[in-house]
Amino acid sequence: MIKRLILTSLAAFLVAIGAVAASAQSWVDLGTKEVKDRSEQDTWHVGKGKGEFRRIKLVVGDRPVRFYRLEVKYENGRTERLEIRNLIQAGGETRAIDLSGGERFIDKVDVWYEASTVRRGRRSHVTLYGLK
Repeated sequence: MIKRLILTSLAAFLVAIGAVAASAQSWVDLGTKEVKDRSEQDTWHVGKGKGEFRRIKLVVGDRPVRFYRLEVKYENGRTERLEIRNLIQAGGETRAIDLSGGERFIDKVDVWYEASTVRRGRRSHVTLYGLK
């Protein structure tokens, strides 16, 4: 009985430690853009002051958004081009996109997309997040 209690307590303690470590990896809001109902390109200016990021993701609000591609330009001048080609529903998000290379201080992120709406004039919002 006591052995079972000790093992259960130890398991709960290990789970709690894992949860604290996971919450330390929080996503940083890098800004929100309004997306029109026609194909367009927007730029998020991030800057070295925000820190170095391992991953990024895009979160969609209001209405579905069709993504085509994105380009991440780093402070050292390197550019990473990524094809997305996905329709993300309102409230959804892209997968977490791993950033390559050693120095991942983002200068800017360019995204090509459009709000996927039935009627013209409808807009959506997209927020860029980065994981340090």
